[in-house]
Amino acid sequence: MEKTRQWTTTVDPQTKAARYGIASLTDAELLALVIRNGTRGKSALELAGEVLKEDEGFYALMQADREGLLSIDGIGEARAYLLLAVQQIAIRARADRKQFNVPLTCAKDAADVVMQELRYEHREYVVLLILDVRMRITDRITMFIGTAESATFSTRELFAEALKKKASSVIIVHNHPSGDPSPSDADIAVTRQAQEAGHLLDIPLLDHLIIGDFRYYSFRESGLITTQL
Repeated sequence: MEKTRQWTTTVDPQTKAARYGIASLTDAELLALVIRNGTRGKSALELAGEVLKEDEGFYALMQADREGLLSIDGIGEARAYLLLAVQQIAIRARADRKQFNVPLTCAKDAADVVMQELRYEHREYVVLLILDVRMRITDRITMFIGTAESATFSTRELFAEALKKKASSVIIVHNHPSGDPSPSDADIAVTRQAQEAGHLLDIPLLDHLIIGDFRYYSFRESGLITTQL
């Protein structure tokens, strides 16, 4: 049986990293270290290049799903889940750093907590951020998952969860898979309902954020929610 090729260059990424430091590696070389071995027809570097779509880099990996990875010749079930695990590690590492014990001071602080997670999703997710009296996030709950175009959610269920978690205030976040965070008429209507419900229950709705592709829309910053952070 023909031995699989691990690298295509005369200096493999592991040797290059040992000589010059891990930061010297290209995106494809870094991913090749994760993939480790190629197939009989492709090296690990070539497989990494296909995963990264050459010019898109790690953005392509962060957007990848199981089916897309399996469509690449040389990526089987085990490698697909290995790459999805790398994807989730990157998402959670950033979210964990941003999420807890740091008081929110503006809409961007809240958007940063969920941006890396939600900007890659292909369906709409509705997330509830639970805050304490010091404006720190104490919990982050995915309440509803919709389609690529919409996510219908109930303000009653949102505030039932807020009451259960003893929230001092809340922020609603949802994403637009299209990448455009501009609010729809339905987004505006449900925000008004949630603001009224929060006022009645003494759990202020501090903001409703819509996450796009490295962009966000804040109802508070746009003047549609008047409660200040």
